[in-house]
Amino acid sequence: MKFVKISQKELKEMAKFYEGVMATAYEGLFYREGKVIGKGIIEVLDADDGFMNRAEKLVQARGWVTDLSLEDEKAYADGSVEVDDTSATKTCHRLRGIISSVYEQKTGKMVDVKETGCQSLGNERCEFEIEIKGF
Repeated sequence: MKFVKISQKELKEMAKFYEGVMATAYEGLFYREGKVIGKGIIEVLDADDGFMNRAEKLVQARGWVTDLSLEDEKAYADGSVEVDDTSATKTCHRLRGIISSVYEQKTGKMVDVKETGCQSLGNERCEFEIEIKGF
């Protein structure tokens, strides 16, 4: 499998471009991109007891965050490549999609992931609430 590297600056420029073309609809597009990326990250993992820990390490190794903690109903990230300190809104839409794919693989159920805090807005870290759906 081949990989490419995209800089944080390039990601910010792409986000600004898509926001200009699509307004806030780009957030959903980036979320879906993140779900695809997340599936690629976790496809190499077995769903055993160490799954979440190994998923954290793989997301970090792929450069999406410097630190990630995946808990039962919360996820915390530091150093997301999507952080943009010039933004007036939360920016970690791809990361939200990646996290969604991880939890869906682990639980076998659909999940809803909401970013409740973002370093782009001055929070200490990015925080996500995980809601596991019944089906």
